[in-house]
Amino acid sequence: MDATNPISGPNSLQPVRRVGLAALGLALGLGVFSLPAAARDAALIEPGARAAHPTALIHTPLASPDLKADLDKGFARLRKGDSEKAVSYFDRVIAAADSYLANDPRPRRCIATARRDGEAARVAQAGEVVAIDDALCDAHFGRGFALIDLGRGDLAEADLRAATEMAPSDAHFANEYAELYKSRRDWPQAYALFERAWKMSDQTMGGPNADMAARALRGMGYAAEKMGHLDEARTLLQKSLAFEPDSEAGRVQLSHVERMQAIGS
Repeated sequence: MDATNPISGPNSLQPVRRVGLAALGLALGLGVFSLPAAARDAALIEPGARAAHPTALIHTPLASPDLKADLDKGFARLRKGDSEKAVSYFDRVIAAADSYLANDPRPRRCIATARRDGEAARVAQAGEVVAIDDALCDAHFGRGFALIDLGRGDLAEADLRAATEMAPSDAHFANEYAELYKSRRDWPQAYALFERAWKMSDQTMGGPNADMAARALRGMGYAAEKMGHLDEARTLLQKSLAFEPDSEAGRVQLSHVERMQAIGS
């Protein structure tokens, strides 16, 4: 693979969103693949119920199956390396949500996106989308990881894409989706998705999510190098290290690119 560090940042022991595709097996074995925050408070949003502000959207829990319980069980099975069983729990969460929202054709947006993204908040208020709890987004994301672990990247793509569509301003989802294309050696598409993640990232030096911005830049740098754009790759990797100076992955990648430049590759 490459030197990109898939497990980094202040949230590496909290949401599953901190683990890279390439290190899924290792992450599960080490127990760093943790439950997403949404799993602790899972519920669906009543499609027609909107309060004065998206942060006050009304939750209408499903009676059966219990989204929180199934989501928790799915990530617990992933941590134990039982990806097949994990998929079955994520299937239940997704099926329940699909059934609940079967008669609502509007695009779905995770509530966290509506809270962060002003445009998402506006369209949620206007009824142009149905706001849903992050549990559904995390279930698609978790199932995508599990399917990759089972060697079914072809099926995983639909789930990772669904997660990014429901949370279009989530930089971590975009980073992970980009990793899938990087593993396929589709460098232009990987670059485009890492660039999308970079644009979504909090670009505050030293901020709590600086590692996410750094990871997106590393991904862009890696793809740029593979496409033969060594000067651009070097610039991106240097910028990545400005966000995450202690990144061993960033230093290794930058050193590799500089060696290639030195020998005229």
